[in-house]
Amino acid sequence: MKAQFREAVEALQAGNLDRARALAESEISTAPSPQAHHLLGIVHCRLGDAAAGLEHLRVAEPQTVGFRIMLMRALVESGRAAEVLAMAEPAEIRSAAAVEEWRARGEAADAVGDTDESVRTWSTIAAAVPGDWRAWANLGNSYAARGEWEQAADRLSKAATLNPSESTVRRNAAAALSQAHRHDEAIAAFEAARRLGDSSFAVEFGLGQSCLAERRFAEAEAAFQRAHALEPANRDAVFRYGVLLDRNNKTDQLAALLDEALASGIASESLNYLRAVLARRRGQVREAHDLLLHSHADEDPVAWNSLRAKLADALGRPAEAFAAAEAMNRAALEAEVPPGERDDWRREAAAYRREQHELARAITPEWGARIPVLPEPPTRKLSFLVGFPRSGTTLLDTFLMGHAQIAVLEEEQLVGQAGRGVKIRDLPSKSLHWVRDARALYMRLLSQLIGRDFTGMVVDKFPLDMAAAPLIHAMFAGSPIIFMQRHPCDVVLSGFMQAFGLVNFGTIEDAADYYDAMMSIWTASKEALPLNTHSVVYEDLVDDPEGTLRPLVGFLGLDWDDHILDHQTTARRRGTIATPSYDQVTEPISRAPRGRWKQYREQMEPVLPLLLSWAERLGYRD
Repeated sequence: MKAQFREAVEALQAGNLDRARALAESEISTAPSPQAHHLLGIVHCRLGDAAAGLEHLRVAEPQTVGFRIMLMRALVESGRAAEVLAMAEPAEIRSAAAVEEWRARGEAADAVGDTDESVRTWSTIAAAVPGDWRAWANLGNSYAARGEWEQAADRLSKAATLNPSESTVRRNAAAALSQAHRHDEAIAAFEAARRLGDSSFAVEFGLGQSCLAERRFAEAEAAFQRAHALEPANRDAVFRYGVLLDRNNKTDQLAALLDEALASGIASESLNYLRAVLARRRGQVREAHDLLLHSHADEDPVAWNSLRAKLADALGRPAEAFAAAEAMNRAALEAEVPPGERDDWRREAAAYRREQHELARAITPEWGARIPVLPEPPTRKLSFLVGFPRSGTTLLDTFLMGHAQIAVLEEEQLVGQAGRGVKIRDLPSKSLHWVRDARALYMRLLSQLIGRDFTGMVVDKFPLDMAAAPLIHAMFAGSPIIFMQRHPCDVVLSGFMQAFGLVNFGTIEDAADYYDAMMSIWTASKEALPLNTHSVVYEDLVDDPEGTLRPLVGFLGLDWDDHILDHQTTARRRGTIATPSYDQVTEPISRAPRGRWKQYREQMEPVLPLLLSWAERLGYRD
């Protein structure tokens, strides 16, 4: 290396850019070389003269891979990344230098937002160097930029596995898992990040989002509380935390949160949704309605339209309430299903309901006689609480929780898990050995949720197990089954107007058809099988709780317990309520929901013939 060139390099390394430039220019004037042009190009770039720097780098570029890489990165840093993609594609990866050349191309693709080229480039590197965590991370980010969350989650998770100490990658992997609706994995990833010391706002907020999606409301509230503590003036954190406080019936804490949010500088109008929620809780329905209409509907269209439906209903505006419920159900579908798949979901839901209607027709005494039934009683006291959603099962189970000898298992779907995916219609083809295994699985799952030390009555509440009565009969013949009944028109209307996020409630017609299918199965099962059932009529429970509950307690073989009647205290003590009735069972019993459907005769007209025929069969006079 010539002395002048060496001096130029030393000046660059020492940060003396002006001297380095002068020496490099002198070197080029006397003995031009690719190395001298390369050096001068670097100096110009560091001095902020990218145009001059690039000209010298271009002269040096063809000579070596290293020079080309420098040129490519200088082009990216100068905002001319498209020129990198116009260069010849790098050679096949057979060396570390080739990897870096491909990496520079990937960086250029990322800079111009060419996600197709980005995916192709980072895939090439990841395939050639499977242990390159950066390649996997960039590939995952490229898929995320395209909204392809499954692929993004897999690649980012791979990167996080290869380098668990890189907090940004862990965070991105967890967020992608959440976006892919793989919330159990996302929760595990966020919690792993917390264990490794990353308690950032992004981790806490993301954890809250995934816990909320999994209906783990208490954990979601705690995560959003931590996120809010980290960034008290973050309006998104206030919003999510406030929603969970309401969801968990913590009205006083919601009021305090809103006061804190205003004090932190968050604009009052941006809090109007939460202010509407609080006003409704305080019985200020008109004020709540006005606040809601002056809030942002597109922030959470499901929650916004759900609240509007409730407020309009309370104000006696059925047309507005019904329209809001329709918008809520559309938004729920749009939130869960990509646009191109929504028609498929609707068709699958319709096919499912047809299948349920067929099952109801298949359940006959002859069919029931062929079901294998375990003769020996279970080792624990078991009963089952079923009924169509919104029939009052949450109100009833809250009453039952007040009894010292009752433990309610809420919405765990143990019967379905024990059935291991078998179709109810195929039960007659199963062996007694299969049923015994199913019961054993059920009992193991039960013991994980309610310890063996509890010797009282377990009430397994899963409303739609009304369609699994034959399986309950096979595993636990003679066990008490409580059926919760409510006027068909009220129960279907209420289901349609709740944010279930279920396709079968997307329209009033679908909800009525679903009710017809489930009730047909339940009725056929009662006629075909020797079920041990007791019906609780919602309207009777509301009118005369004690008169309705005493026969039920006797049916369960238990002594009366006066605590059963204090459902409000029980509701407050039970903590998070996982059903849409969370904000109702903590209030005094109201008779207002009875006959509510009559305000909606016009909107429900297409389904009234079907539902009123069921009402007549169930003993209702209107």
